[in-house]
Amino acid sequence: MNKSIKRKILRRKIFGLYILITSFFVFIPSYACTIFSGVDCNGQVWNANNEDGPEGIANFINVFPKTNDTKYGYYTLSYFSPANGEGGNIQGGMNEVGLTFDFNAIAYIEGFDLESKKKFTEGDDAILPHILGNMSSVKEVIDFFDNYWFQKGFLSAQMHVADRNGQFAIISASGTQMVEKGQPLVSTNFDICGNEDSSSCWRYPVATEKLTKLGASLSTMLSICQETAQNNNGIVTMYSNIQNLTTGEIWFFSIHDPNIIINTNINELLAKGRKSYTFSNLKSLKEANERKERKESTPVELEPNKLNKYLGTYTNMMVGEIKISLHENGLQFSSPFGSEMLYPQTENTFYLPNTSIRIEFVEDSKSNRKKLRYIEDWYWSFSAWRDDLDNK
Repeated sequence: MNKSIKRKILRRKIFGLYILITSFFVFIPSYACTIFSGVDCNGQVWNANNEDGPEGIANFINVFPKTNDTKYGYYTLSYFSPANGEGGNIQGGMNEVGLTFDFNAIAYIEGFDLESKKKFTEGDDAILPHILGNMSSVKEVIDFFDNYWFQKGFLSAQMHVADRNGQFAIISASGTQMVEKGQPLVSTNFDICGNEDSSSCWRYPVATEKLTKLGASLSTMLSICQETAQNNNGIVTMYSNIQNLTTGEIWFFSIHDPNIIINTNINELLAKGRKSYTFSNLKSLKEANERKERKESTPVELEPNKLNKYLGTYTNMMVGEIKISLHENGLQFSSPFGSEMLYPQTENTFYLPNTSIRIEFVEDSKSNRKKLRYIEDWYWSFSAWRDDLDNK
């Protein structure tokens, strides 16, 4: 999906502090994404997307089997942590009856009358799980947004929604547009329902031409993902997600786990129960991985010269600046939202007591810069790079 380029509220408990990393559905013009749907010559329905965003952000696949309160099981996609795979931070998803959605960031839509829509009784965070857990068609999603709307956000994004019946539509604050059944649909980062000019996006004609000429198929969807992928000025295609909505088959691949394409299906994922998987280890979708138990760490003593080499300001485009300084026998982590003491676990790994949080310092051979890796519950969450002037 591409809430990657629309900032979102990602409330992450970093060092005991809830920090506001981004704001929900706010457009960041330098990011991009591509979503496309079509029906093949055998009547099978396909959907795919590239998720583009800042380098150094982890992504997750989160599986939610059907419960007593939902009709269908589904999976979602998230940034930073599995915890963001539910509620308003969902990046996209698909359910077991072939309904899928994702988002493109677009310019802020002025003049939307929020008073004309109802507030969803269970709140904004329940909207996206409600759609995946209880709806099977594009029409149901359109009918929902004809009546309800997010009380905060969804004014700088459009939803690309597709179903197993071959119905495709765009929903935004500018309106709704459903294409004729069986016709392909491509969306990038311009307001389709607001009739915005598409010429500013080079990815849109590439995807449209290939989908129109070649028709939908696994090879076509894969080719479009590859040809519209980004890797420029710190913006990368973080992962791709291809779905056969007719059969339930899914293909995942990612910059976090290069040269790996995993083919699975929605029923196989749901049969394994409520789990989350990192795009940094896509093989875990097929292999049984035991989660490690957290054991309280004991600090080791490090000489000041070994601590000094980690000092400086580290930056991630989405998280912002992180300052590392000396503090007693360890390091101090500081951001605009607060600071915490980190204790050395090994020469290059530090921990926050009574949590599963670890900070690892490594040399990035690609950029020749010091890199900070934030890890929580054994999952890599994000990386930040030390400013050039601090690299000694």
